[in-house]
Amino acid sequence: MSATAQTYRSAGIVDVSVDDASQIDHALNNAVETVKAAAIGHRTGIMITRIGPGPYILRAHPEVPFGLIRQQHN
Repeated sequence: MSATAQTYRSAGIVDVSVDDASQIDHALNNAVETVKAAAIGHRTGIMITRIGPGPYILRAHPEVPFGLIRQQHN
């Protein structure tokens, strides 16, 4: 079993790294809760960007309408 690690850049941006696919939903949900305050404060949505098989970046993003969460893959 592998662990999930999160490195916080700021309240509006969170890096997530997941080693075990079964942990993705839990890790991303926790990260969304962290970024949500910044998104609400700036009246933006949240963008989840998958960087590779395990790493993600979540951020309050002005191109995402307020109240929505969008995903993109690089």
